[in-house]
This record gives sequence, structure tokens and C-alpha cells, in this order.
Amino acid sequence: MAKPAFLAPEELASALRVHPETVRGWIRSGKLQAQKVGRLWRIPWEEAARLAGSEERLARALKEVRG
Repeated sequence: MAKPAFLAPEELASALRVHPETVRGWIRSGKLQAQKVGRLWRIPWEEAARLAGSEERLARALKEVRG
């Protein structure tokens, strides 16, 4: 699986096993940096990996979620 440049809040929430609204709250509070594209939030891979603990941990969690 090639690493994506950005993740949607729903994708990151699934990987971290939290509710998508939790991820959006982190964005609003500044705990998680994200970019708004139109009406949608997108989280840079590096920022998601920072939150997950490492790129390997994030990639493994996404692989489990996506199957």
C-alpha cells in the first residue's frame, strides 16, 4: 500500500479507533493540524503519523482497517 499524502478525518478515526468527531475536535483545538479543501478537512500523512506514534504504526492500523 502506497502511503497517501492526506487522510480524511474518518480514515484517521478508523485507524485510531476513535469517533470521527473526536478527530474533528482535535483539528478545532489545534492538537492536530489539517488543511481545509473546499468544505472537507484533510490531514497530512506526517501529521497523522505524529499523532499515531510513527509512520509504521499508522500504516499498520490503516491496513487493518482497509483489509
